[in-house]
Amino acid sequence: MTRYEAFLEKSWRTTGITQLLVARIRDDGRADIGFFLVDLWCLGVKDAFLHDDSTEAALRGLLAERLPEEFRERLHPACAKKLIDGAIAYAERFGFAPHRDYRKARHALSGLDAADCPESFTFGRAGQPCYIAGPHDTPERTERILAMLKARCGADGFNYQTAATDEALDTDEALDTDEALAAGRDQARGALITFFADLEGDAPDFYEFAGLVAALHLCPTLVPPTQLLTRLWRKDEPRWQDEGEATDFADDLDVYWNYVADLVASCALPPSDDHPTDPIDVYASDFGDPDDEATMQPTARAFVSWCTGFIRATHEWPEAWGDALSRPDLAPHWQMIRAWSDPAKPEHLALLTGAEKPFTLLSKTDRLPNAVMAILRALRPPTPAA
Repeated sequence: MTRYEAFLEKSWRTTGITQLLVARIRDDGRADIGFFLVDLWCLGVKDAFLHDDSTEAALRGLLAERLPEEFRERLHPACAKKLIDGAIAYAERFGFAPHRDYRKARHALSGLDAADCPESFTFGRAGQPCYIAGPHDTPERTERILAMLKARCGADGFNYQTAATDEALDTDEALDTDEALAAGRDQARGALITFFADLEGDAPDFYEFAGLVAALHLCPTLVPPTQLLTRLWRKDEPRWQDEGEATDFADDLDVYWNYVADLVASCALPPSDDHPTDPIDVYASDFGDPDDEATMQPTARAFVSWCTGFIRATHEWPEAWGDALSRPDLAPHWQMIRAWSDPAKPEHLALLTGAEKPFTLLSKTDRLPNAVMAILRALRPPTPAA
């Protein structure tokens, strides 16, 4: 009979963040050990890993290393699942997805039912999200998180503090962390490009998917990634080769979701040479040499797909946009994005081209991102520099 053990830090109620370890121990003595770094006040699952097919001896060693006896307390395993699920749901309200390795680590939670937990948990601090910057949160990441919170909660709708006991991250560590995040982002993006390219029928391509994700981070009411998955496929969901392929896609989606959240938050910051100029995730380098005219047509088609996804988000979730779709000041910007989403219409073609040939990069460079950024800044006013 499978049994479970769960432990977390004694201080979790007052600090708002805790290491949480869950072990799923089988009859033969082998154990799947899931580790979760859970932020109950804001970000949800910040880190996670899984030791699968391990041993009870390894479990005791990991406990001694990560959660020494004098600093830990037991938790009902079903309550561990309830706590993790609740923290993730709370974080998703503000646009934060769980760490990319959560989907692997949650294998240790298999068989647990949160409904079996008799306890109730609250999230946030004093009724508001409270972001506590950790030792590996660079100033740039902190700035983006604060911008996301301001966009979702308003300037007075959240709290922020630095961790008093954290040591400062030195420059080399910060660089390594940023490089690791960038590498993970690029890997996930590349995997998603390949995945969507292999789909058949009327499935979206990567750039339509990217436009959908960007729009869901701009709309005033957050749409969590779980809802995106329920409406991403127009008809049938892809036939996954195996469970591993489906899991890999979900992992890549989590990484990409967080990347676009950072991208949109960065664009909402006051203009700076350090910030991206727009959140349109289409690059001529995806299609070859950016200076080669042969890349212009496929790049332009990718812009069309991105805008198709962006506009599709307004059709799939109109309630999430509030009055943003009908505001007179945003009408010309919506018109530009709609024109790019369906350029075959004569009135759209005239708007896009003017005296230029159809789909030149000049149109994208000068007009499309300006329209997207106008909507972004209207819905995400720039956060004043600290």
